[in-house]
Amino acid sequence: MLIPSPTGVNPAYSIQIRVPARAVSEVRSVIADAPGTVTVQADEPGPAGAHRIILDADSARTLTWLTAALRRRLGTDLFHAEDLVFATASTGKLAQQVCAAVTTGHDVALLDADADRRVITHLAAHPRHTDRYTGRSRRIALLTDASAVLDFEPMRAETALPAVESQAVHLQRATGLDVIPLPVATRGADELANVIRMLAPGFAATVLVHTHIRHIETARAAVDAASQLLLDAVNDGLAVAATAAAVNALRARAVDPRRARVILVDPARGGDLAGLLVAAGIGDITLYDPVEYGIQALHAVADQTDLVIDLMGLAAPPLGVPVLRTRLETPPPMLAATTGPRPLHALPGLVTAAVTTRMPITAAARLAAAYALAEHAEPGALLPALDHPELTAAVAAAAIRALTASE
Repeated sequence: MLIPSPTGVNPAYSIQIRVPARAVSEVRSVIADAPGTVTVQADEPGPAGAHRIILDADSARTLTWLTAALRRRLGTDLFHAEDLVFATASTGKLAQQVCAAVTTGHDVALLDADADRRVITHLAAHPRHTDRYTGRSRRIALLTDASAVLDFEPMRAETALPAVESQAVHLQRATGLDVIPLPVATRGADELANVIRMLAPGFAATVLVHTHIRHIETARAAVDAASQLLLDAVNDGLAVAATAAAVNALRARAVDPRRARVILVDPARGGDLAGLLVAAGIGDITLYDPVEYGIQALHAVADQTDLVIDLMGLAAPPLGVPVLRTRLETPPPMLAATTGPRPLHALPGLVTAAVTTRMPITAAARLAAAYALAEHAEPGALLPALDHPELTAAVAAAAIRALTASE
C-alpha cells in the first residue's frame, strides 16, 4: 500500500495508472521526487496482482512532471495512464433517459404518429394541459452564451460545453429535474433573449450560467417573466449565497447587521447582491469600484469596516478586516466549498421553487433563500456544505413560502 503525501492537492490535476505489484515501490519513489505535492487518492489491487492507482497533484506543472516521470521510469510496467479530467469530460457527464415503455410493439405504437396526433389535437384545444401530457414540467434549459466561462475571455460556445455539462450534473443531482446543457452561439445579449424566448415552449425554466452579468441583465429585461421562467447563477445563486455568508460572518463577530459597515468590492459583478444585503438589514454598504479608485483608498478605510465582500479577487485585501471572497483563483473541491459562497448553494432550491410554483423568483424569495442558507450552516461556518442532505429542500421551501405569501 502506498503512503499518501501531505494534503494540498486538487482533484482537477489527477491521473489514473495501472502497474504490476512489483512497480508500486517505484511509483512511491516517483512521488517522493515530485516538485510539488502528490497524494494517492486510491490504490486498489486488481486481477493478476496489478494495481489501479489514482494520483492527485497540486498543479498542472506537478501533474505534467508526474506523468512524464512515470512513463520514463516505469516503461513497460506502466500498463495504463489516463488523465481523469479528460476521461470524465469525454463521457458527456450526463445522458437522457427514456421514460416511456418501449418493450413491446404495443408500447412502441403508443409513441407513433397516430398516438401523437391525438395528444397534439387535445393540446391545441387545451394548451394549459401541456405540462400534464409532456415532460416539459421537469425539463430545464441550462443556457450559456460563453461570455463569462470561469476566468476566461468570451469564447466559442462549444468550448464552454464541459463547464455547462458539469453544472448540469450538479443541478440534476440536487433537484431531480432533467437539466439540458445548451451552449448557444449568439451575437449579443439581444440575440440571447431571443433564444430564451424560442426555447420557452419546450422547457419549464431557463437558467443562465457562465454568462456575463450585462448579458443576464439585458436578457432579463427583454424576456417576459410571465411566459418563461428565467433564473441565473448570479442573482439566483452567487448573490443569495453571499448574502447568507455575510449575515453569518457578522453574527460570528457579534456585529448587529443594522450597525454593520460593509464594503462591496466591484459590485457590478454581484447582480442584485447590494439590494439583497440591504434587504437583509445591513445598514451601511459602500459600493467600491477598484478600477476607478484603486486599492489604496480601500486600505485607508479598512479600520472603519466590519466586513469586505470581495467580488473580484483582491490580490492584497486590507489587513485585519474579515474578507468574504466570492471569486477564488482556485475554488475548493465541490463538497468542501463551505468557506465561500457558490451559486450551487442556492440555485437548486430556487429552481425547484420556480418550477413548483410556476412563478418567477422575486427579491423576497431570494432573501428567504439566503436566510435558509444561513440557518443551515454548522456553528462557526458561513454556509452549509454543498452536500448537505436538506439544503435544496430547505431553500426551496423558504422560497415557495415567500412566493405564495401574497396569494
